[in-house]
Amino acid sequence: MKTLNNKYLFIFLGLFSLITVSVYAFFKDQTYYEFLIWNLFLAWIPYLLALAASYIHKHKSTIMQVSLLMIFALGWLLFLPNSPYVLTDFIHLTIMKHTYAQNGTLTYRYWYDFYTIFLFAWNGLLLGCSSMYIMHLIARRMFNAFLSWIGIGVTSLLCGYGILLGREYRLNSWDALLDNNIWGVLRMTLSGESFLFCFVVGLSVMLVYATFYFMINGLGTNAKSDQRL
Repeated sequence: MKTLNNKYLFIFLGLFSLITVSVYAFFKDQTYYEFLIWNLFLAWIPYLLALAASYIHKHKSTIMQVSLLMIFALGWLLFLPNSPYVLTDFIHLTIMKHTYAQNGTLTYRYWYDFYTIFLFAWNGLLLGCSSMYIMHLIARRMFNAFLSWIGIGVTSLLCGYGILLGREYRLNSWDALLDNNIWGVLRMTLSGESFLFCFVVGLSVMLVYATFYFMINGLGTNAKSDQRL
């Protein structure tokens, strides 16, 4: 499993976000889609937490180091669904469909908004996959390849659950700590439809991450890399 060059990746993702926001600003003629900026900001949080966890993991193992690593890992897991969540913002094209039709056809405005949302969604997915890769590498070094992939699978399903809570029940990541009614909402999610939703979304997240993983590790070899997948 190859190690990411976090410095260059951070610069690339930062430039990508800057270009994405610039495209949004260029085509923006209303305030409706301003939530995309906030959603992109939230998508950055798990990536930054993963970078912090990676930095801590490189230091000598002590009780303090392990404790901090656990705190950042839990924070990362809590905020991770915000990264793939941006993909669900395509729903707003359907919500606003009445504004795009003119004489029975779609206006250019529709396509401008479509590709603007696409840039935000792709940015969010890249941030999410990058943070998952960093945490995957930490888990692999702490445990082994098999357990690290099990962790990725469970994490993907939890992402699906997080997106369910955010999209259908309008909860934010911090509501897990601040909302006194959180347990009541969680009980409402115990249904067959909710489980199916989590499975489909979790599987999608897992497949996107697996694509990201094998594009990095399947194209050539690195003498300094662990050769086992």
